[in-house]
Order: sequence, then C-alpha cells, then structure tokens
Amino acid sequence: MKTVERDHFRQANFRRAVPALFVTAAALCAANAAHAAADDVASLYGPQPPANASYLRVLNASSQAVRVALAGSEAPQSVAPGAATRFSVLTQGTPARVSVDGKVLAEASGAPANAGDAVTVALRHDAQGWHATRIVGRYERADGLKATLRAFNFATGCSAKIGLDGNGPTVFAQVAAGAQDSRAINPVSAKLVGQCGAAASAALALPTLAAGDSYSLFVTGDAAKPVLSGVRDALAWPPAAN
Repeated sequence: MKTVERDHFRQANFRRAVPALFVTAAALCAANAAHAAADDVASLYGPQPPANASYLRVLNASSQAVRVALAGSEAPQSVAPGAATRFSVLTQGTPARVSVDGKVLAEASGAPANAGDAVTVALRHDAQGWHATRIVGRYERADGLKATLRAFNFATGCSAKIGLDGNGPTVFAQVAAGAQDSRAINPVSAKLVGQCGAAASAALALPTLAAGDSYSLFVTGDAAKPVLSGVRDALAWPPAAN
C-alpha cells in the first residue's frame, strides 16, 4: 500500500474512533454522576427503615424521671420530665409495647400498628402509679425545603391553641384533646405559647430549625394549667450494634 493511502486509511480510522471515544467517556461520566448522586441521597437521608414499619415513642409528661423500654429499635433509657424518646422502629407485626420501670404498661401498649403509623405515648404519674395516653398519627418525611412543626394535645379538657409569645400570630388555631396536627414553616427561631381558653403556658423557645428539620410540640397538663414542651423528631435507626 502506498504511503499516501496508508495515511488516508489511518486518518479515516481515527475519525471513526474519536466519536466512539467521546460516547464512551460521556457514558462513564454519566454513570459516575449517577453514582455520586446516589451517594449524596444516601448521605442526606441515611439508612431508611423498612417501608412497612411503624413507629413508637414516649413523652414523659410527669414531674419525675422514668425508666422506659420500647419495643423495636430504641434502647431502654431514663427519660427526664418533659423529655421524649426517639421514635422506635417496629417491624411489621411487632406489638407497640412500652415497659415502665421494668413492667409492661397496658395503657401504653397495644396491638401492632399499621404500616406508617406513628404512636406517641404520654406518661403521667399520680398516687395510683403510671398512666398513659396514646395519640396515633402518620410518620411522614419532613419537607426538604421548610421546617415541619407537629402539635400533640395531651391536655385534658382542652382545645389547644399554639401561637407566638406576646399575642403574636397563631401557629395552630385548634388542636382537639387527644389529637395532633402539623404544618410546614419557614426556618425560624421563635417563642411559642400553648393556650387552653384564657389559660396560657410558659413560653417555649424553639431551637433554630433548618430546612428539613422536624419538631414536635406537646401540650400537656389540663385546661386550667397547660404546659408546652417540645423535642426534635428523630428515629432510632439504624439499630445500635450489640
């Protein structure tokens, strides 16, 4: 083959190979980008519970510390007055069982919850011992662009209102006794007050909430003396290694 023909042949092969090289490189870049995006999502949300899981947590609405053990993923622990546990993750078919000071509390426990249900149990204490009230809602992922507030009314005889301290705007206009409500808000720092009619709680300072954060507000006490407390929502997941 003449030198000119050989050069022409090599150039033609090179022109055919270049587009293929670009396609291969583009495919590799796309695969790497997809893998990086998946890693970003995993790092953002972390390991997720099973899709058919339900959730259980305890709020200590008494004036004394209590030792609780929850069915599911959360470890036994001492819960201070006004504090709450993380949500324990219950696999499908697991009863929503709560033990208080080493004994199963029937009022706090129940049959397996439906997939996606979130059970919040408020504990109170009197001369007869421990008592519990349950509110069942749905566990939903927080809004990624806003903060989420969830309100739970455990106060007896009270249709609760929650608003900004100092006669500020209303955040929750009416939460019936034994019920819950939720709303998305722009990330903000504020002081909130719970009200039962004319009776008001002490002011509660919200922590600084960022987009994607979820925070629960609890109205406890009674219609004559409401108490407002709160806690960041958190999952006990993945389970701690033994």
